[in-house]
Amino acid sequence: MITAAAVSSSSRLPDLPFLSPLPAASSPRHGQVTLRRLFWLRWALLSGQALTLLACDPIAGIRLPYGPLMVVLGLQTLFNLITALRLRQHRRRNSAPGEAELMGQLLVDLTALSAILFYTGGATNPFVSFYLPGLAIAAAILPWRQVIALAVYALACYTVLLFEYVPLDLHNPDNAVNYHLAGMWLNFVVSAVMIAMFVARLSGVLRQREAQLNLAREQLLREARVEDLNGQAAAVAHEIGTPLATLAVIAGELRADASDAALGTTPIRSYLPDLQTVEQQLALCRTTLARLREDSATLAPQRLDAWLPAFAERWQLRHPNASLQASATPGAGAQPVETARVGQILTILLDNAARAQQNAGRSSRPLQLEIAMEPGHVAPWLSFRVADHGDGIPEALRGHLGEMPVASQHGGQGIGLYLAQSGARQMGGELAWRNRSGGGTVAELRLPALSTLSAPPARSAS
Repeated sequence: MITAAAVSSSSRLPDLPFLSPLPAASSPRHGQVTLRRLFWLRWALLSGQALTLLACDPIAGIRLPYGPLMVVLGLQTLFNLITALRLRQHRRRNSAPGEAELMGQLLVDLTALSAILFYTGGATNPFVSFYLPGLAIAAAILPWRQVIALAVYALACYTVLLFEYVPLDLHNPDNAVNYHLAGMWLNFVVSAVMIAMFVARLSGVLRQREAQLNLAREQLLREARVEDLNGQAAAVAHEIGTPLATLAVIAGELRADASDAALGTTPIRSYLPDLQTVEQQLALCRTTLARLREDSATLAPQRLDAWLPAFAERWQLRHPNASLQASATPGAGAQPVETARVGQILTILLDNAARAQQNAGRSSRPLQLEIAMEPGHVAPWLSFRVADHGDGIPEALRGHLGEMPVASQHGGQGIGLYLAQSGARQMGGELAWRNRSGGGTVAELRLPALSTLSAPPARSAS
């Protein structure tokens, strides 16, 4: 009955530390939280037992052997103070209690419960089934071999209590049956509440961990798919090197013939501007392939305001029929950025924006690239906004962009945006799209400011 009162007291305190959710992963903090829960649960049990000692005789008419019971409570109190010192040591060393230490904690609790039951009626005490909540806790925090050992120990104690115990001294022995029935009812209520709360907390933790495992699994699949695409891009880059060189030679010869005054006026002479553009684009392709051989991870971050004009100029060479207005606020311009990965992501966004405007018949209107600083919860963010004047992105398609390769209305397959989103997440940021007031789309890349990540860059061919 003493144990029941203690647990009943603890069940009325749902906000105590031992009822908070478990950490989501195994770590020193996870072990410390487990030990701290046992520590606070033991204080709750001791408080309930002390109240029962004071109220049992005047209220229930049961005379208890106060001397031995006070010794048991005193030893439990001393053990819990030692547990507090162990918790402090673990926090100072950032260490975790081992399985043997946690098993020792539960072994002491089962022993104390057996001692209390011995002096309060043994197996005739209706609260003898309180061994079960202790074993349920053990099953949640210990390996199955140690759980079996504790279960065997609890069974042995229960068996001894069938034959060896101190009978309860009742003022009115005729009420023994009523006391027993009332105790069984109270035992059921307290046990049901305790186990239900414990199982609810445990199931919540399991659902949380399952969700985190699913997210981690999706991230691994996404990264594996990106690695496959990177490998394909490298193979394609290697394969098209020779055809590009051949085309460059042919275009150079045709341009030389078209500009040779000795040949006079020839049909090819009227295509001289186009041939010069072809040579320029082929040179740009060779430069892009050459950059694939560079190890971008070894390049130090550059100030954004020093890198942005050269990036805008290179992109303009790739799209001579489009125009770009790129600007950065003073605060954003002073920030260092990983130019290789940021440049790849912005190139993909600007390419898609240029195609969207071309398909909408608004190629004459300039694209806008605006870079600014934004406040964050922990650190400021860098925001890169690419705005176009196209027809916008259908609502059904916008939710899938960046999450998987999807076919667009402009003939693209969405692989570039998929790689861009993966690269942004590797850098701790994200990509988002929204409708632009007045028509068009705004694609926003948000990255943590002053970030220096060592992850390999996501190479892509948009």
